[in-house]
Amino acid sequence: MTGPRGVGKSSLISALIRELTQRGHRVAALLVDPSSPTSGGAVLGNRVRMPYLPDEVFVRSIWAESERSVPLRAAVSIELLEAAGYDYVIVETPGAGQVSTDTLRISDLVVVLMPLLGDEVQVIKAGMMEIGDIYVINKSDIPESELMYSYVKSLVKGKPVIKVSALYGTNLGELVNAVNQLLSSRRASGEQLKRRVERRRFVVEEALRELLEARLRSSLSKIHPSVLVERPNLIPEVISSLKASLVKSLSGGP
Repeated sequence: MTGPRGVGKSSLISALIRELTQRGHRVAALLVDPSSPTSGGAVLGNRVRMPYLPDEVFVRSIWAESERSVPLRAAVSIELLEAAGYDYVIVETPGAGQVSTDTLRISDLVVVLMPLLGDEVQVIKAGMMEIGDIYVINKSDIPESELMYSYVKSLVKGKPVIKVSALYGTNLGELVNAVNQLLSSRRASGEQLKRRVERRRFVVEEALRELLEARLRSSLSKIHPSVLVERPNLIPEVISSLKASLVKSLSGGP
């Protein structure tokens, strides 16, 4: 689940979790907390906004010193939680940036939570109109929600657009049913399997990239420390070149 700040992602996830647990499902939530660009730290405050969840629900905030490491940690966590028998793993991401882009790659399905009128240009610029499988208008008790509903319906023809109210629990069942219907369709078509294979490939690639980057940085710091200052993009360039060579080798190229 993704969307701009302030649209009620945490509130809606809390309401969805209660709906799913009432149906007898085991649910986990992974909440991506953006880190500070200055200190590198994160408040891990999303859990504070979800205080009244059933005890059996697994909720964890995900943070890493490197922003790019967050999706890898999320992907590994998803695999572990699925192996532990959780029926649904909900991943909440901020509404823009590399964290969201990569985290969406590891998901079976993407729900985009839309703002009310006034922020639609921000949403379009962030690319959210292209990434969603289901679009949700929260705060359906507010009159402006009808205008946003009509606006989104005109942009994402053929995709579900659902009005809900996390506060009052309105239409949560409709949202859960839409999610289940789409997941069932993807299981039947093989699309879900393809996404999960891509997720495992992503885990392997990113884990190797992190390991290689750490080794290169450590070696260069000892041998030629100034090169990292003079050429800050050197390590990504080396890794990219090695990856291209490996792909060519595995594909039978010269």
